[in-house]
Amino acid sequence: MNRETPGAVPPIREGGTLAGAGRPQTPFLSQVIHEYVDYNGHMSEAYYVLIFGHATDAFYDHVGLDHAYREQHRISIYTVEAHIRYLIEAHDGDALHIATHVLGYDSKRLRLHHTMRRGTDTLAVTELMLLHVDKTALRATPFHPEPLARIAAIAAAQASAPPPEPATSRHWGA
Repeated sequence: MNRETPGAVPPIREGGTLAGAGRPQTPFLSQVIHEYVDYNGHMSEAYYVLIFGHATDAFYDHVGLDHAYREQHRISIYTVEAHIRYLIEAHDGDALHIATHVLGYDSKRLRLHHTMRRGTDTLAVTELMLLHVDKTALRATPFHPEPLARIAAIAAAQASAPPPEPATSRHWGA
């Protein structure tokens, strides 16, 4: 993952590697830096989205939808819907742990949930509907077998876990 943000510090540690693909990835870790803090003294909503975006990219890398895959196959993954619930304020210097849960998937879509925690406190949650897109045709296209198998294995491993806190009160499925 090579996403650069002016004034931003890199994540402390990115979750998972392909060596662990098929297993749920380790939490994505980041930190609130001073530039993320707004006039209310807590992290601005834009930076929740940024950190959740980095966690999504780390998940892509974990399942093999990394930069090399996207370039080789001329595909991308587009976010077509996102919902966030802000539950507790994050402050300058807070260490953040983002856990990812696969809520659903099919041949072209992936529904992810991220939980942002500081210690045991849940600060925010997000649900994302993601679409696997052929960049040449600009149309949805099926995942290749290897990343789809990794997504399926993670979903199966997480199936017995309690469902994560909803990011929306409206039901939407994959």
